[in-house]
Amino acid sequence: MAECGLVTEAKEALVLYGNGDILECTAKLKNIQKEILHVDRWELDSSVIWSVCGVIKGEVSKWKQDLMTEPSVENLAAVSAALCCLRNSFANCARTQLLVAETEDLLKPVISSTHWTFHGKGEGESKNDVENPDDPGENSEDTKTPSTADRDNEDNRSEWQKAHSALASACVTCLGNMVAANSTTRKLLWSHIRPHLRHLLTYDDWKVSQMASMILHNCLLENELKIEFSRDKTVHTVLGDLLTLYVHEGQFSCFVLFCLELLLCSEGAVENSWPSLTSKQRLLCLDVLTAVVCGSTQSKSDSVPSTAILFFANYFKNEADKILCTHIGNLNYDDSQILARLVNFLCSVAASDTWRPLLQQDTSLLITSVYLLRCMNDIGKVGDNAFTPIDRMVDLSDEEVMENASSHPAFGFKCDLIRLIASLVYRHKANQDQVREIEGLLLLLECTQFDARNPLIKEASIFALRNLLEGNQENQEVIQALKFEGVAENSGLRELGMEAVSDGDKVRLRQLERSPLDSDEADL
Repeated sequence: MAECGLVTEAKEALVLYGNGDILECTAKLKNIQKEILHVDRWELDSSVIWSVCGVIKGEVSKWKQDLMTEPSVENLAAVSAALCCLRNSFANCARTQLLVAETEDLLKPVISSTHWTFHGKGEGESKNDVENPDDPGENSEDTKTPSTADRDNEDNRSEWQKAHSALASACVTCLGNMVAANSTTRKLLWSHIRPHLRHLLTYDDWKVSQMASMILHNCLLENELKIEFSRDKTVHTVLGDLLTLYVHEGQFSCFVLFCLELLLCSEGAVENSWPSLTSKQRLLCLDVLTAVVCGSTQSKSDSVPSTAILFFANYFKNEADKILCTHIGNLNYDDSQILARLVNFLCSVAASDTWRPLLQQDTSLLITSVYLLRCMNDIGKVGDNAFTPIDRMVDLSDEEVMENASSHPAFGFKCDLIRLIASLVYRHKANQDQVREIEGLLLLLECTQFDARNPLIKEASIFALRNLLEGNQENQEVIQALKFEGVAENSGLRELGMEAVSDGDKVRLRQLERSPLDSDEADL
């Protein structure tokens, strides 16, 4: 179909709509929708856009006036087809994007249809809103609400819901194509889109909510819009919606993840949102930020703001000692998981050349970490609990023991604390001295033993000691002054029939002497 044919078809669709022939109008619009894909949209006659928007305007205005009657499936389908025509005209064409975005009479029908679709009947009402209980006609037969009337025919209602879902999809794809790769239309449409964000993101069709996240992501690429939105008092609710959406539909949620990265990397967003997030949302929040810090993201998110890092450092200092309660089961599992994830995040931040100096300035963070490590060490020496090192062969071979250890929130926590300490003292004389003054050197030496509850703790401890000794004469003298007083008892070696013995200034292994009762003949 030539471009002049599209103009004729569009005018015919508008005439058919005016004459009340809604089915023929919809058929025309669907044909236009397909043909637009095969013409040069940069040369598309603007009268096609005006005719299509005329159908939307005429239909939606009726819906807004007649609040007591739902539009039919056919009426919904007509508007959906018209929106899809606009959607296709916007693809890779800034000309038609700007034509609609900059022309109020063209943009208003699109926004009105979106508002009606996601807010239900009438201005300011949502689909879950109830009628005014003070309305005297609430229970009368003549003012029977659509939701009540439709209960008489579930099949028809199902068809209507499908048509409504198709309309919702048409709305978001139309808006999505209008803001795609166009900085100007993003800024023009943001004030219209923003009031509907939560309704779009929480719509019960996941395809719609995913497309809504794409719209949000495009708008957040504009730095001024991102800054404005991150300071808005409603940002925490949208963040919560995005986090929930990602948890439920993670495999389809690339744009949801991109939105999360952009928002969480905005100044003040984390601090304002954290108190209202659920435990699962907090865990995902920390995972996203850790990925940003480690540089393993593919979005255009900025680096994590220093205010967010300081917020988490303070949160850790205030809450971290609660992990000590886990050995008697006094801490909620989700809360302890958050602490475990938080110390891992701080390890990633402290390992970064960009953010390490910021955390190294916080002496109280270093002291808290050493204090916590000492407490965990001391608790582990009292009985058999979650902080007691697993180094005996009999425990290592017990699947139940190892499964319980690895599933406990404190699994790997000591190792992460040591990693954090190692970064905080790296080439920082004041922090190196601080660890020595609070007797942390001997504590770290004590941690250089194998512990299945903390994989790689020996390596982390040696690395931390290396950083503590580098360029610090006082710390080196403390280690040099230590006297060799023999070999510590090692139950794991004894189970293998071996023991470590001192030989001058060296240590060697030897076979344990076996008593007659230990011999093979003892069982005969």
